[in-house]
Amino acid sequence: MSAAHTVAGYTTYIDLIRPLIGGKKIIATGMTREVDRVEAAIDAARSGENCSIVSSGDPGIYAMAGLVFEICRKKGIGLGPQGEMTIEVVPGIPALCSGASLLGAPLTHDFAVISLSDLLTPWERIEKRLDAAAGADFVIVLYNPK
Repeated sequence: MSAAHTVAGYTTYIDLIRPLIGGKKIIATGMTREVDRVEAAIDAARSGENCSIVSSGDPGIYAMAGLVFEICRKKGIGLGPQGEMTIEVVPGIPALCSGASLLGAPLTHDFAVISLSDLLTPWERIEKRLDAAAGADFVIVLYNPK
């Protein structure tokens, strides 16, 4: 992140790391504004700025990495050495791993991870996934149980 000119993230996460990012341009949005945040970060990157997007846990698990790639694809932005932008995803520790460890129940065999959020997935599809995972006798990790 030291090479970044701009740091984008959920407002709460930006507040947590603010002492580490002094002097950088900040893009901060609230919950449910993820698309706006990513689009602003992509715009910053397209204007020549190195931009970091921060999220909690692992950015590839119910987080921002997938959204970044999806929006780049929709905008027709070429990625990689021959493309317009290069994206590096830095892995983190997903909540399912840290939670299992804290419970003393490591995920040592087959398991399924299902989000109960219906913001992007219809509830009927979530119910089918729950039934299928339960029927297959998986340990099931639930995200967004509220």
